[in-house]
Amino acid sequence: MYPILLEIGKIKIYTYGVFIALAFIISAEYAARVSRELKFEPYYILDIIIWMLIGGILGTRIAYILMNIKDYIQEPVKILKIWEGGLAWYGGIVLSIILGYIWSKKNKMSFLKVADVVSLAVILGLSIGRWGCFSAGCCYGKPTEFALGVIFKNPLSLSITGIKIHPTQIYEALGMFFSFVFVRGMMIGWLKKENGETKITKKDLFELKTEIMLIIQILLLRLYYMWYGKEISFPHPIDLVFLPGFVLLHFGVKFLGIAYGLRKKYFEGIIFAMFFMLYGALRYFLEFLRDPSGLSGFIVDKTITANHLVSFVFFVIGAYSLIRGKFAFTK
Repeated sequence: MYPILLEIGKIKIYTYGVFIALAFIISAEYAARVSRELKFEPYYILDIIIWMLIGGILGTRIAYILMNIKDYIQEPVKILKIWEGGLAWYGGIVLSIILGYIWSKKNKMSFLKVADVVSLAVILGLSIGRWGCFSAGCCYGKPTEFALGVIFKNPLSLSITGIKIHPTQIYEALGMFFSFVFVRGMMIGWLKKENGETKITKKDLFELKTEIMLIIQILLLRLYYMWYGKEISFPHPIDLVFLPGFVLLHFGVKFLGIAYGLRKKYFEGIIFAMFFMLYGALRYFLEFLRDPSGLSGFIVDKTITANHLVSFVFFVIGAYSLIRGKFAFTK
């Protein structure tokens, strides 16, 4: 959509990279702000998130290269060109978990508590970082006549151009944003329960550090996707529905999260499990909307991919852990 944000001579600043940097900074800072609610000291946040970010980047790249090893054997230099796309998300999660586990043991901390804090940051980070994916045009969707579809016109885009397609990157960004809102609501519910409170008040719903994320998403949706991507000028009659509707949905999801938190007791690994379940379910369904030419690893008749299988496993682990009240791999 808009792959290069700024170009000065031979220096190019890629929009994807800028969004990844923003996602890291915002999610790490946010996690540090709320980490004490989970009895986690904030000064550990940057250290563990950097290690898991390294694991995420390396893991996603390694997994994709292994899936497409023939292409990279012919042209090894492409291994370094991350900005051209080519990341398998489950590889990043697996390697991040391994590094997170090693870090936890080295620092004599509970891995599941570490995973909870990092999962909150990851959910928020994905809701922002996927806008970078949209900018680059990677992970693009199938051709569609659906009203939300967009046409990529930039010749530098990794997406197919000139055809209306599903903005699957935006679907994932929004899915992760509302997952974050729900999880944050759960955390507020746990705090209220800890203080002996049972009623949900307006003060619980309005929280500055969370509503800043709402404003960021509204700006990205309205100005970047709807104005730049869909060419819907501002103001427009659609805003009479979009703006109030999005805000109401935000607070509705947070209300449900708080209500769930009041009923569901906190256990170490619950946010980690929630991430597994929510992201697994989201990725599973989004794979059906992804363009086949941008996918690899089909295992059933050009329909079911390796991503489907991994997503399903993630969902089952998360759902089982939540029902059990204990993370699946703990004794």
